[in-house]
Amino acid sequence: MKIKTEYNQKFNHEETVAVISLYPKKGEVYSVGASGVASYTKNVVSKLKHPVLVLADIWQQATSSKKQTDNEQQYQEDNSLVLRVWQRGQAAMWLQILKVLTQFNQIKTLLIHFDFSMYDGIFTSALILPFLAITRILGFKQVVVCHHVIKDVQKLSGQVGLGQGFKDTIKAFIYNLIFKCFYWLLGKVAAKVVVLEEPLKQRLVEIIPEHKISVIPHAVDTQLEKSTKKEARQRLGYRQDESVVMFFGYVNWFKGADFFAQAVKDINKLNGKKTRFVMAGGESPTLKNKHYYQQFFQQVVSTVNQGQSLELTGYVPQEKIADYFAAADLVVFPYREFMCASGVMSLVFSYQKPFIISDHLNSMLKAPDLSQALQETELQSMDLRFLMNKRSLLEVMEKVLQNGIKAKMRKMAGIIRAQRSFAATTDNYEFVLQPARPTSQVSIDEGKLAYEVEK
Repeated sequence: MKIKTEYNQKFNHEETVAVISLYPKKGEVYSVGASGVASYTKNVVSKLKHPVLVLADIWQQATSSKKQTDNEQQYQEDNSLVLRVWQRGQAAMWLQILKVLTQFNQIKTLLIHFDFSMYDGIFTSALILPFLAITRILGFKQVVVCHHVIKDVQKLSGQVGLGQGFKDTIKAFIYNLIFKCFYWLLGKVAAKVVVLEEPLKQRLVEIIPEHKISVIPHAVDTQLEKSTKKEARQRLGYRQDESVVMFFGYVNWFKGADFFAQAVKDINKLNGKKTRFVMAGGESPTLKNKHYYQQFFQQVVSTVNQGQSLELTGYVPQEKIADYFAAADLVVFPYREFMCASGVMSLVFSYQKPFIISDHLNSMLKAPDLSQALQETELQSMDLRFLMNKRSLLEVMEKVLQNGIKAKMRKMAGIIRAQRSFAATTDNYEFVLQPARPTSQVSIDEGKLAYEVEK
């Protein structure tokens, strides 16, 4: 890619941060069909005080055969220059990124967002290790944001297409060894590893030196437009006198989309009141081309079609997000495994909505700020938690919908909303992105800045 001269002159400076990530469409934050990593990255980029060079994925590959124009390949948004230079699933993407970085030879700080699906496959994803080794030799400081931390693949069998047979058990064992080796090598070649919740750090400290790991809690977008409940329900065609229970996000196995659909398909009332169950989301953009995922998705669609008061919306465009959250009385998180911080949970805090979680997410509530918010609002973790069976889910949903606990939940969400705003969280990113200091090491833990002076 030939970079426009004015862009090179404006962004080729030592204070510029180069960001590698999936990225939403121009002018959008929550683009239809984009990974949650994309919206998270843009929210962080928009708040950074540094000028930012974003090395992003090529959207046209997935959405059209039309060749990109120069304005779609490279454009400026506020303090950032976006260059769409790589395609998912192509091993050469890391070379393409290096080639662009050589045209910005003054930049020495990299912020790289990572999970094993966003680059489409383990092999392409694993090539981040030699990329990090090369950039380290070239003098870059690399901060890697791990959106997922995986230690036991067997717990994610349906998400990665593994069965329960002997051969798949052996495969899972091999995958676990590969992941452990990957994280060990990541700790060797990266300057800093960032995770988005405290429990994810605890999984890594057995493999990566603790001083190399920073916890920056998943931020909350406080600038989202809001709708009134009445207006939102009118636009969506929902009745004003019904309860609305929502599962929001891409239809994934680890998120328990199939469990939710199966559990509520025969239910049309909670507490004797007509209830609508909404699955607001569509296919996973990072998995939709995999055969095992297509089978899973069609199974969920089939279950939804059998439901009495259950609907699947498909992708929710950015302008409709506010309506779905405003219309909902309760948001449900039936996750089978806590492998990543939840972007949907951050939206719950943004819109200050009551929510309940599966017991597999309980460790998330032990984060210092969440634990403190529970205490301040006189909530117990059991008020928010259900077991992964139909009876428990229905009991907890009815409990939340029938009494005054919803007000406490809204208050709790408001507390976290203020503490985890992107503006506040990005200050932590500014800190870890500072040039390395020979006499001190920096750690960010529990969402707060701490300084440890080496002796």
